[in-house]
Order: sequence, then structure tokens, then C-alpha cells
Amino acid sequence: MWVEELTLKDYRNYKNQRVSFSRSLNFVVGANGEGKTNMLEALYLLATTKSHRMVSEKELVRTNSDFFYLSCRLHDARVNTTVELGYSLSQKRKAAKISSVPVTRISELIGVLNVVLFAPEDLDLVKGSPSGRRRFLDVLLSQVDKVYFGLLQQYSRVLAQRNECLKAIQLGRLKTLDLEPWTEQFIDLALKISGRRHRAVSVLREEFARLATQINQGKESLLVEYIPSLVLEGTNQATHEQLSRLLTQEIKRGITLCGPHRDDLRFSINSLPATDYASQGQQRTAALALKLAELAYMRYIRGEYPVLLLDDVLSELDANRRAALIEVLSRDVQAIITGTELVDLSPIHVKGNYQVIRIEQGKVM
Repeated sequence: MWVEELTLKDYRNYKNQRVSFSRSLNFVVGANGEGKTNMLEALYLLATTKSHRMVSEKELVRTNSDFFYLSCRLHDARVNTTVELGYSLSQKRKAAKISSVPVTRISELIGVLNVVLFAPEDLDLVKGSPSGRRRFLDVLLSQVDKVYFGLLQQYSRVLAQRNECLKAIQLGRLKTLDLEPWTEQFIDLALKISGRRHRAVSVLREEFARLATQINQGKESLLVEYIPSLVLEGTNQATHEQLSRLLTQEIKRGITLCGPHRDDLRFSINSLPATDYASQGQQRTAALALKLAELAYMRYIRGEYPVLLLDDVLSELDANRRAALIEVLSRDVQAIITGTELVDLSPIHVKGNYQVIRIEQGKVM
């Protein structure tokens, strides 16, 4: 899969720009604050409908404008597609099209364009908040599994209702029996989501371990595993019993204390928890290996590589880690790489032409 062209209108600091990309490597070069990350964010938004910076749509609209509009033309193994996404500030709503056909739900965009984004904040995946690791799994699986994204949406609604019910029981407005219908739906959705995550990580972890060994030249053993908060083995009865044991605490606190919203990824280094023992360099090895494993997993599921977005991370990597990334760039992957200066291309055996795109104050020079 590769993106041929991106159009940005009234998006962040872009007034009206059209960018063409090479099939292989694209280096987006410019000083800090000129709009390099905004370009990658636009592609990520078209792929996932959300900004990786976790901001609202109104923050994406250019100053003194009422809307933004994005579109990209992409090619994959099956068909050529155009994806369009716009947001109106005055109407407070988004609209989207796929190949010029309006979609009824914005979520229909997810999975049309597949991307893997590696940004500086991803270096905190190992020791950062569990919510960041859950989000990593959700973004990955939503792009390759339409059912998964639907399950997440349903789960979010049922979880909110179950929590409201727990609060009402705490205040004496409802009885414990009133919780049961929400618990039944919760268990069904939770097990489906956690099961899909578990199966994905079972595939991902093998590639992760191999890549980590390659990057650190066999000096350490790095592993990743999925840690569900619900019992996944056995029947639904086991999960019911687990929730029953937690019920008193849940009513007291007014929240659901287990489920996919509490799951985590656990990294270990030489069998020790990476959160406690990993050095900064080891954290970077784990983060890089995880992102490259994500790339491989998406190819395994979809039959082709996604577009790789690298936001100013090469400067954060030492020689060994950069070499591992460069080896991936030598494959049949379209990569769009931002930086304040052009990367040394001598170690890269580029398939096809590479392109340098210079950005200055939201304009392609």
C-alpha cells in the first residue's frame, strides 16, 4: 500500500497544499514548527479518524477558518482509492467520502488506509501509562479488523451504563439484580475484545522477540505478553465468578474494576519487568521492535505493508537501532520520514526513487 498524493486545506498551518509522494522513501525536511508533523498527523487522521496527538477536531482547523479538508489518493494490491475527510467548526461535525461516495459513518474510513506511526512519544510505550499500550493495540487491530472496532464501540457504551448502574446501586436507587443485564453484555463483549487482543499479541510477540534480538545483537532477551484482567480460559461462568468476587468493591467505588479497559502489555528483559529494570536504551529497543513487529503483523493480516510514518525519530536512535530501521526501509515499504535535516542515504538500498519534500511555514517548497 502506498499514498500517491495528499491534499491539505485549512488544516493546522496549511492553507491549501497538495503533496505528491514517491512509492518508496520520502523525506519531509524543515525546521521545527514548520508543519512536518502536521503532515503525518493528517495521514494518520485519514487512516484512523483521530489525531495521534489526542486533540479535538476544532484544534486542527487553521486559524480564522471554519473548516478543514483532507484527501489522499492511495494504491493497494486490490484497488486505487481516494479518501476524503472534512470537519466544519460551525456545524461541529465531520464528513467523509471513499472514492467520491459519502459514508454514513466516519468509522468506515478505518482500515482503508493502513499506517504505522512511530513518533518520539512512542519511546515511552514501555514505561508509560497502560492506556498508551492499550491504545497501541486498539489502533493496530481496528485497522485490520472491522469487527474489532465495532466491539470497542459497543463495549464503551455498555461499560458506561454498567458504571452508572453501580453508582446508582451505591446510592440506593437501584438493586444489585438490576446490574445483571449489563454484566451479561459486558462479559460477552469483554471476552471477544480480550480474545482478539490475546491472539494478535501471540503472533506479534514472536516477531517482537526476533527483532529485539537483532537490534541488541543478542545481548539481552526481550519479551512482550498480553496481560488480561479477565479470565480468558474456561467458560463464561469463570468470568461471572470473578466479577462476583469484585462486586462489593465495584459498588463501593462505582466503577468496573476489570475488563479490556484495564488490560496491559507487559515487557520483560532477561525475565525481569522492563518497567523497573530497562535502561533508556533498552526501552528504545523495545519500542522500536514493537513498531516494526506492528508493521510485520499488518502485512501478515493484509498481505501488504502499511505506510510507515516516522516522525523525527531517527535522530533519537543510536547506530544499531537506526541500522535495524534502515533494513526495514530497504524493503517494499513506503516510508514518510520527517526531520530537520536529510538522513544519510548511503546505507539504504532504495527500491525505486526517493523524494525530498521541503516544508517552510506550511508550504511545500
